[in-house]
Amino acid sequence: MKKIYCLLLFTITLWSCEQKHPMAEKLCDCYTQLHRAQEKEEQLFWTDSCNVLYIEILKYLENKESEQLKFQKAYNRCQ
Repeated sequence: MKKIYCLLLFTITLWSCEQKHPMAEKLCDCYTQLHRAQEKEEQLFWTDSCNVLYIEILKYLENKESEQLKFQKAYNRCQ
């Protein structure tokens, strides 16, 4: 089971390297921390942090259509 998980993770990592966007990576890393959180308080912290980060990214990209598309593609890959 562990080998399958590692192989899957490696494959996804290679696939996701095609088009990266720094903001999408940051948001994905935030959600990774959320999923790793064990305690309720820690989960709440990461949930709030990721939500705030996502809103800030959307506001920043509001008038940048080409960047929005790059971000969405990169973000969809990491979900």
